[in-house]
Amino acid sequence: MTTCLKPFNKIHLVACDSTNDYIRQNIARLESEFPLMVSSDVQIAGRGREKREWVSPLNLAIYATFGFHLANKRDLSLLSITCGVAVSDMLQNWTGKEFTLKWPNDILADGKKIAGILCETIVNANKIICLAGIGVNVNQDNKDFPGSLRSRAGSVKLLTGKTWLLAEGRARLAASMACWLGYLIADRGSFIIDRARVLSRSFLGRAISFHHQGKRTRGIFLDIAADGGLLLDQEGAGGKVFYSGELDQADFS
Repeated sequence: MTTCLKPFNKIHLVACDSTNDYIRQNIARLESEFPLMVSSDVQIAGRGREKREWVSPLNLAIYATFGFHLANKRDLSLLSITCGVAVSDMLQNWTGKEFTLKWPNDILADGKKIAGILCETIVNANKIICLAGIGVNVNQDNKDFPGSLRSRAGSVKLLTGKTWLLAEGRARLAASMACWLGYLIADRGSFIIDRARVLSRSFLGRAISFHHQGKRTRGIFLDIAADGGLLLDQEGAGGKVFYSGELDQADFS
């Protein structure tokens, strides 16, 4: 039986700079509403990891941030991959299509990025505040992506050939996040990692390019470690665990 997080309270906006920034800028007022999902029809200044722009056209995609508390710092190492599993499972259950989890939390289909996640935390002596920003490309056509992204970005519509209801997608995403975060809070990290390995099976054991702290390296993606790290074999030197960095998407096309 799934131990779900308490259902998310919900705020839906017509527009904002970004849903992560909206919660962060209004944290004194909104923290009492946690667990909270803030979504928006459009983001004026959406952003992803490494301060990259997240293109956020009006009424074509899901833009949402989930604000919640974690009681234990040990759960932070699994936060990103837990969110990645939650989004992947939501998309598979919603569409019936297969999705790939690109460590730690990008979601691909047919080699193209469908969804991305930006996790931010505020840690102090008394509590851990987590903001999990999620963008899911739903109803975009190729023309809706900048030219520089068209070879790498996809959408649920392009994958399935039909248009999807964003409100239904947001509701499904909130339910999936509540359930998978429930596993995290219930100390069922091994279950999360097992699911992440299944979703990542298409590239486990493959040679990859890996960018870490401004440097590029290559190696064999051996496994996802029990604490969520990436286990990489560099030039036969044995496994080294990384907790940050980015895999080259071209390796999974």
